[in-house]
Amino acid sequence: MDLISLGFLLFAAVTVTVYYALPLRLRPVWLLAASVFFYLRADPRCGLFLLFSILSCYAAALLIPKTKHRKVLLFLALALNLGLMAALKLLPWLMAQAVESGRLRLLYPLGLSFYSLQAAGYVIDVYRGKIEPERELWRFALFMSFFPIVSQGPISRYDQLAPELNTGHAISAKNLSRGAQLALWGYFKKLVVADRAGLLVDLVYDTPGQYAGLAVCLAATLYTLQLYADFSGCVDICRGLARMLGIEVTENFRRPLFSASIAEFWRRWHISLGAWLRDYLYFPLGGSRKGRTRKALNTLAVFAASGLWHGAGLNFLFWGLFNGFCIVLGGETVKARDAFWLKCGAKKPPRFLRQLGCFFLVVLGFHFFRAPGLSAGVRMALDALHRFDGSLPELLDLKDMAVLWLGLGLMLLVSVLTERMETGCLLDRIAALKLPLRWALWLCLLLTVLIFGVYGPGYDKAQFIYMGF
Repeated sequence: MDLISLGFLLFAAVTVTVYYALPLRLRPVWLLAASVFFYLRADPRCGLFLLFSILSCYAAALLIPKTKHRKVLLFLALALNLGLMAALKLLPWLMAQAVESGRLRLLYPLGLSFYSLQAAGYVIDVYRGKIEPERELWRFALFMSFFPIVSQGPISRYDQLAPELNTGHAISAKNLSRGAQLALWGYFKKLVVADRAGLLVDLVYDTPGQYAGLAVCLAATLYTLQLYADFSGCVDICRGLARMLGIEVTENFRRPLFSASIAEFWRRWHISLGAWLRDYLYFPLGGSRKGRTRKALNTLAVFAASGLWHGAGLNFLFWGLFNGFCIVLGGETVKARDAFWLKCGAKKPPRFLRQLGCFFLVVLGFHFFRAPGLSAGVRMALDALHRFDGSLPELLDLKDMAVLWLGLGLMLLVSVLTERMETGCLLDRIAALKLPLRWALWLCLLLTVLIFGVYGPGYDKAQFIYMGF
């Protein structure tokens, strides 16, 4: 079921209405029924993969505390779930020619990359004794299939999310209004900003070699903004819907494009994936406890895994290693850089300049992430340098460009205001405004989405980018 459809809005409205109409003890059961319906609407065949993940991890977690072969069971559960995810990502890459020629159509289950990591984290936490295994199969199934997050995360921990799901929440006007407002802001970021930026980005990246100079630089920059608006917009929609049900979902973005280093960027970008890789891969590899060389290798291994998690391709692997290398290099040179700036009479460059430098590295990395392949990404980058004449072809009409820049400006303004607030959030500040002004703001935002969103004749609403990973 497409999150950008009247069908989904109707489904969400019915789900919330019935949820609060039922007795408290039946509300988690209703969430499971709604989640199963949502998932099977995507493709009934995909439900078999989710069911396999649920049953295998549920059984493994129950058996681990009762057997001497705990490591064997852990390895088997991880191999089955993560191995299936890896295989389904790798096959299209290995058989790319057949796929491109239309002779092969491979099924990739909705949300597999997300719920596989969620299931693996649950089994590892049981193995470590951090949590007790869930005895009720239906409760674990709800944790795995909860419809607002099953398709694109955030990747949740059982001890954080399960108590929220298993307790029926009382109706709250604050939760309903704040959740709807957060979802509306997510739709704005997706439809007005991300999808309109995607028109230009796709034009340049789908025809590598045709554009160069400023066109490639602009497309790379806009892709970074598109990806952020698209992914964070989806998370806002999902978190908003969960909030309407009284359920708090973990934050996944914290204004990452304001970061002053790549290390800081990864503490703010896709927070749940970074935390998962840190706790379940980086620390088990030894983290930073076994010397500088081992720390650097562990960091590169984690970011290589992050790249391949996004897709089986050399461009994804390069993107992951590029981020890892920037973090390693930044850590290894921090003392030398501090000494250099001290000699220059300054502690370090202003944060604004460091933010610009970090943003350039992020854009450069995402250029290869978006390119059709690593070799195409290299050629496009070289063409941009060799044919940089300062001219910019007409990529979008004037109206589209005006709406795009105004949308980006509003998104930037909201981000700046949120970043500068020491206490409370922007929604709290807006809620403190007088009622007419408050609702005028949200009505204007709703009309902006309805009028300027990219859909309808001449446009095809784009699928969320991270649904392809």
